[in-house]
Amino acid sequence: MNTDRDLQHSYHEWRRLAEAEGEAIRAGNWMLVFDCQNALRQLQPRIVRQTEAAHREWAALGLDPGAMEQEMETMIHALIELESRNNSLINARRCLAQEELAKLEQASLTLRRIQRSYAPPVSRLETYFFGSQNRA
Repeated sequence: MNTDRDLQHSYHEWRRLAEAEGEAIRAGNWMLVFDCQNALRQLQPRIVRQTEAAHREWAALGLDPGAMEQEMETMIHALIELESRNNSLINARRCLAQEELAKLEQASLTLRRIQRSYAPPVSRLETYFFGSQNRA
């Protein structure tokens, strides 16, 4: 049962990539996250082809596809759980980034208000004759 072994190998590869993706998310290594997600996208069609081949092989050998799929189901559920955790990690990181961005935007507004309150008023005439590069 070569196709069965190949399919199991692909599921193990999926798990390895999903675990690496989770570690990369926790570390904030977004290039590695991108690489893992890209590799997972490329793995999906291979798993579909291997699943179809395994079904054909099981039928040719007279095996019950339902029973064979049940063996794979445990691994598939574990992969779904792992992907769900990775999704939650990304959402949590996104929320933190949005909160940080809001704080930075507020700090920027505060700085602009402070600069306006301490900067001497500039007349339009002065701006016209001297331009902004000559002001202190």
